Formats: sequence, structure tokens, C-alpha cells
Amino acid sequence: MNVFKFFLAVCLFIFTPKLSFAERLFFFEGQADLSKGEMEVVMDFHEGSSIKAKMMKMSESNYHFSLDVNHLKTPLFDLLSKIESSVDLAIGKNGDGGLLSNDLQGKIWSQYSLVDFKPINELSGRFEIKNKKLYMIALSVGNLTANGYLDLTAPYALNVTVRLLGVDMKDFLNFWGSGKEYESAGDVFGQIRASGSLARLELKGNLQSRTGFVQQLNYDTIVLNIEGTYPLMQITRSTVSKSDGASFSLDGPFNLSDKKNFKKQIQALTLAPLVSDSGSETEWTIKRLNPQDSRTTELKYHLKKGDALGTGPSAGDEIDMLGIERTRKF
Repeated sequence: MNVFKFFLAVCLFIFTPKLSFAERLFFFEGQADLSKGEMEVVMDFHEGSSIKAKMMKMSESNYHFSLDVNHLKTPLFDLLSKIESSVDLAIGKNGDGGLLSNDLQGKIWSQYSLVDFKPINELSGRFEIKNKKLYMIALSVGNLTANGYLDLTAPYALNVTVRLLGVDMKDFLNFWGSGKEYESAGDVFGQIRASGSLARLELKGNLQSRTGFVQQLNYDTIVLNIEGTYPLMQITRSTVSKSDGASFSLDGPFNLSDKKNFKKQIQALTLAPLVSDSGSETEWTIKRLNPQDSRTTELKYHLKKGDALGTGPSAGDEIDMLGIERTRKF
């Protein structure tokens, strides 16, 4: 692998904003000393945003990379950070006695990072490139961790799992809502799996949040199951348990790319009382509580139906019965 080409490709792939051939994207300048294994690239974007990237050869098989990101304005956020990486090439000799460098492994970390002018937990983790695949190993930033791989050749297949370890509800909503702030509190846990290819990205998320609020909605529990081919997703088997009312099921389509209508899409979802029907009994979950000790309390109403087939001893036996059940789960 040509390390210089790899270094330049990574810079352009990660940090170049959405392409538009009708406008000038950035000013580009740099210098390289191939005899010393050194390279420096500076990219100046609009409105003072810039990236300064450096590469230094530390030994025959080790390289050090650094990226000084100065308020880069991406479609999602403003980023300021100093990102560094140490990369080791595969050690070995080919048939001609040259160094094998098709595989590499390394560490990545960041310092002084700000997202939208607010400090965040720093990036850290390990990665490997082998068999034309980029493997992410325990890559973490903030309250997110990622593991998986991305093919480096077309059609760029991938299989990556991102875990949310207590992401603030406000940050979670702002990310999907095009930066619009929603009054909210609570933490989001769960995972999102991305598979397929970059051209046809399959997403599946299983998320939940306990004891919080979003605007006027105060909730004990939100369970969200969403899947589909980006950006067209489907919400299914999801529930909302309000703090002072009934539990509801939540279903419907959702377009992740339509951030301008984020609120309207939520309002358009189907919200229905949490009901199950076994044929002989209909059950409504009226109240579902999740106290601090992680135990679950449910209050349910049961409507037992009469003998609809008329197989009872007499017509007088066909009586509907209403019962109330209170359960606790540990």
C-alpha cells in the first residue's frame, strides 16, 4: 500500500463536505519530502474552516499522522479537534525482498475537541486494514462505541455496530433533528447496526430511554425499534409509557433525510393504546412504571369474552368479565 496515497485519501474522504461541482470547495496546498517520508497538507474551506494534516515516518514500519481541524462546518455540526494516529505497517518481505505493506494497524485519539463549540469526550480506539477491509476495534467517542468493518473496494460493503451508552436525549434529538433544539431530559441506551453497502445502507436500531421528558411528554419508558434502508425507515413494536397516563404502541414510516419535517413526521406516527387480543381475552396496559430500582410495575385491565361460538352449556353462560391485574417484575 502506498502510505502517502492512503494518507491523502483519508483526509479527503472524511473531511470533504458534500460535493457540489457548481462551486469551489476549498483551497488546497501542501508539500512532501519522499526521502524523509514526510508530508503536510493544508485545506482551507469557507468561513475560516480549515484542516492541517501531517504525516511523519518514524521508522521503516511506523508512521505518525495528525489532523488539526479548525471549526470544520459539516452538514451535522461544527468540529474543532486535534486528531492523531500511530500506524504500523505489516512486517515481512515479499518475493523480491521488499517490505510487505498491504496490511496495517494503528491507534487513533483526539484532544481539545469541540462539537458546536461544546466540549465532548475524546475519540479513541484501534483499527486495522487487512484483506482490503478497514476494521474498527473498540472505537469510541463521547458515549458511543463502534465495532465492525468497511470494505475499501466497491461496492464498499460494511457491517458496523454502534452502541449508545447513555447519550443525552437532547443531543440525540438534535442530531436527527437538523440541529434544532428540543426541551428534553433523559439518557438513550441501545445499539444501531449498519450493514449492506454505502450505496444501499441497511439500518436496524434497538433503543430505549427511562424516566425523562421531550417537550410536553413526560415518560417512564420509551422503547424504539426502527429498521429499513436509509433513509426510508419503519418504526415497529415500539412503546411509550407516560409518567401520568397509559402506555401506547408507536408505529409508522420515518424518513431520516427529511430533517426539516422531523417534528411533523413524529406527529404523523400511529399512536395507539397498548392492547393485546388473544381471541378469548383483550388486555389493555393502562399504566407501566419503572422505578429507580429497575423493577417493573404494570396495571392491566382484562376483558374476558363470552363464548362467541355458542358451545357453552347455555346461553346464560356467555358473559363478558372485566378484571384488573397488578404485577411486579424483577
